[in-house]
Formats: sequence, structure tokens, C-alpha cells
Amino acid sequence: MVPIKKFIISFVAKLIGRGLQATVRMDNTARQEITNWEDGFTIVIDTYKNGPKVCFVKQGHSLLKKKYEDGMETNIRIMFKSTNVVFKLFTGQLGLDKAYAQNRMIVKGDIFQTLKVVRMFYICECYLFPKFIWSKIISEKPKLTSNSFSVYMATIFGLK
Repeated sequence: MVPIKKFIISFVAKLIGRGLQATVRMDNTARQEITNWEDGFTIVIDTYKNGPKVCFVKQGHSLLKKKYEDGMETNIRIMFKSTNVVFKLFTGQLGLDKAYAQNRMIVKGDIFQTLKVVRMFYICECYLFPKFIWSKIISEKPKLTSNSFSVYMATIFGLK
């Protein structure tokens, strides 16, 4: 893989990982998506071969990042078939719904719970990215219940 693509994927993966945590903590709509999950509910997002892996565990009313370990038990696993798909997703060229429809990813776990994860990602993207990026991949803007600046600052600096 081209080094610049690898850097962009790594950077945006970290940004979205922290952004998803901030979004769930600060946005009522996103937080509502996880209220029925039991503590310990685990989500892993990765690529089929040697790409970044992001793992989240529900604890209380928030999502915590956790180090992924091979063979760990997960409730939802979203696996992209190549790093090129991840690059397109992270640069706003492709949405999660279209990636799934085009068979560019594999979902293991309850599809209804996976849709909650997708909705949370879309809410997060609306907070973190400018409209000209998210409007290409999200058909309808989700209801946002927090201030974009606050979520952005919480993502970057870990502020509450």
C-alpha cells in the first residue's frame, strides 16, 4: 500500500475512533443507540488482511476503545475486504451502506445491532466532517443533539 494512503487510514481511524467515543458521550441520539446493549458488548472494525483494527466495548453509557486481541469474542464484527475500501470510506468517497450493498465488507453478528453502529458512525461523521464530505455519503442528516464544536474538541483533546 502507498505510504500516504496508510498514513491517511491510520489518522482517520484514530480520529473516528475518538470521535465515536465523544459522540456517544455527548450526543443523546447516539447514546440512545447503545442503551439496550449489555456492558461488555464488543464491536470490532477491521480489514481482511493487515489493516487497522479498532475495538470498542460498551461500558455504562459509553464506548471504550480496547486493544484488539486475536480470537477475542465479539458481538459485532465489521470486516472490510481491502484497505482500498477503507481508504474510500475514510475519504468520503463511499458510505457504509453502499460498501455493504456492493459486497465490500462482511458483517458478523446481529444485523439490527450493526445498523445501530452505522447510525452512530453517521452521527459522528456529521460532527467531525464538513457538509461537503458527509453529504456525499449520508442521504439524510441525522438529528444532532450536541454542539459540533464541543464534540470536535472532545475528539481532539479528550474534553468533556
